[in-house]
Amino acid sequence: MPKANQIFCALLLICNLLMLRIQAQIIEKDSTVTRLAFEKAVQHYHASMAPEPGLYRGSEYVVYAQNLKEGHPYFDKDHMRNGSLLYNGILYRDVPLAYDLVKGLVVTYAPMNAFKIILINELIDSFTIENHIFIRLKDSLDPSVPRPGYYEQIYKGRVCIMKKEKKSILEQAGNTSVEKIIDHSVSYYLVKGNTWYPVNNKRSLLHTLGDRNKEARKFMRRNDLDMTGDKENTLLKIAAWYDGSNQ
Repeated sequence: MPKANQIFCALLLICNLLMLRIQAQIIEKDSTVTRLAFEKAVQHYHASMAPEPGLYRGSEYVVYAQNLKEGHPYFDKDHMRNGSLLYNGILYRDVPLAYDLVKGLVVTYAPMNAFKIILINELIDSFTIENHIFIRLKDSLDPSVPRPGYYEQIYKGRVCIMKKEKKSILEQAGNTSVEKIIDHSVSYYLVKGNTWYPVNNKRSLLHTLGDRNKEARKFMRRNDLDMTGDKENTLLKIAAWYDGSNQ
């Protein structure tokens, strides 16, 4: 091929590549504009509907924490905190929420903070309270999937670590009457694919890791990880190690 033709072909190729890059940038920009426009439309929708009838249709929540001698029934703290909510397919942001671990209910304020209402469990897909993410697990025919309810997602990668907290009210004899106190329990699950594995002790964790259990044992020893005294931190570090070593 004559040299002039080679130069022409090279220039033509460069032009085509530049055009493809420009088109890609335009598509990316259009996608960003579309996403921003959609988010803006959602914001306008929420603003125009306030107070939103789709959110405030649960029954009134009766407060009972003052009857407890010790503890409170809520997740983490005993007051409303800022969160978000995927409710009946609509995302609501900046919603005051509390999660009652005894009754398994999510609670918010009615309009004008007149009283507290119970959000309808069946309409909740997920919610957050500050930086804590909760997923509602539905009924499943998979025998590995635990009971329906809200599970906190504390790690997400190739594997996920899910945390289930429960509280119950215990009665004990006091000096003059029966006193009510809160009992608190926590369990953990490692999710690989669609399978849930309970991992509440070292043996169950290593069994779940299958052919990587010997390496995991060495990793735990090397990093002084202990499932007995520091379970959650151990699970988080093992999950991150497992993800990193399986890339």
